[in-house]
Amino acid sequence: MTNLYEEYKDDPKMLVAISDREGNIAMLEDIFFISKKLDIHYVSADKWNWLHQCNLICAAPLSVVEFYIKHGVEINAQDMYGMTPLHYALRSKNIDAAIALLKAGANPNLPNERGITPLSYINGFPERLDLLQLMLDNGGDVDFFTGQHGILEGIKKYRSQDPKFKPVIELMEKYSKKGI
Repeated sequence: MTNLYEEYKDDPKMLVAISDREGNIAMLEDIFFISKKLDIHYVSADKWNWLHQCNLICAAPLSVVEFYIKHGVEINAQDMYGMTPLHYALRSKNIDAAIALLKAGANPNLPNERGITPLSYINGFPERLDLLQLMLDNGGDVDFFTGQHGILEGIKKYRSQDPKFKPVIELMEKYSKKGI
């Protein structure tokens, strides 16, 4: 991949994308803080910050996500679609990034334009009760109305017959204010 760095040496945004994918923290430090080619707090016209972008296409290494968190990139920023860095981390199945964002204070209740919250993504990771617990500890609202039903209500309706979801449902029921 070294040839990509040479090929895009005059395109700092592309160098960031390559470095994000490869976990090249030294290159990110150079671009943002040594040569100062780009601003760490840059936000695109689509309202993407670097935390959005690092998990936009594929899962970024944890070191990259931690780099942006450490340097104050906004963790709860919503892009033009209402998506947060936590949405993108979960969408790219980057559980380590999601956990880092949650530990840094990411809000699991911010809905995107379609009413989907990061907590809703637990449907894709029923075996990750640690992730669910962290979202709940961060105030995850299991009763959040998605436009059709609450998150827990939907899981119970569509997933209750799947044994993988039994522990998810049991844990979420402890946090439901509806008592369903």
